[in-house]
Amino acid sequence: MRKKIIESFKQPLLKKNLMDLLVGGILMFFPIINFISLGFVYDKLKAGITLEKGKQKWDGNFKRYFIDGFYLSVLIFGYFLIPIFFLFLGVYFISILSHGEIVSLFLFRGLILIVFSTILFLISLYFLLFGICIYLEENSLKEAFNLKNVIDRIFLIPKEYTIVYILVVGVLMISIVILTLLLNWVTGLLLSGFLFFYDLLVISNLLIKFYPRKSVKVLLPL
Repeated sequence: MRKKIIESFKQPLLKKNLMDLLVGGILMFFPIINFISLGFVYDKLKAGITLEKGKQKWDGNFKRYFIDGFYLSVLIFGYFLIPIFFLFLGVYFISILSHGEIVSLFLFRGLILIVFSTILFLISLYFLLFGICIYLEENSLKEAFNLKNVIDRIFLIPKEYTIVYILVVGVLMISIVILTLLLNWVTGLLLSGFLFFYDLLVISNLLIKFYPRKSVKVLLPL
């Protein structure tokens, strides 16, 4: 397992993959256009789950990548809808209802809501990872939100999945810390696309290597 994890982090940085990282990182920087980068990750992950041969490449079909990335973002937004609601509610309590007072019941309620939303984000992410894989495997958004199916897949590899989940949370948290604390806003803004696209590639590699597929199609020569 350790070898697979190390490979997942190293693959995006290999010389043959640097162009993918460069293009995807640049496109990831721009709102809406970043659907194209998401679509590239979508196709890469789908090819890995269905065991399609060949390296995923930027083939110029940005329209397909854009559509795939849009559907992937819809799925992600669906999982994070409730946490986002509580996050905005908490921000509203703090920024509007508290009237800037340090000692305020609304400020306290807002902080509680933000903490609660963070917990919900972590819970949603726990189910989202395999929810995405099931969506790509079944080609069905409905199945992606079938938590029973998602939990059944998780229970097939509970130990490995827990490690993968912790790694995913760790990678995302490190990127957020780097962008918000260790860099100034100009440098952070310029590097954000590359950093988060690298994170997505690492996460897709981890899921490809550890996702327990429902079935594998093998084409035999006639």
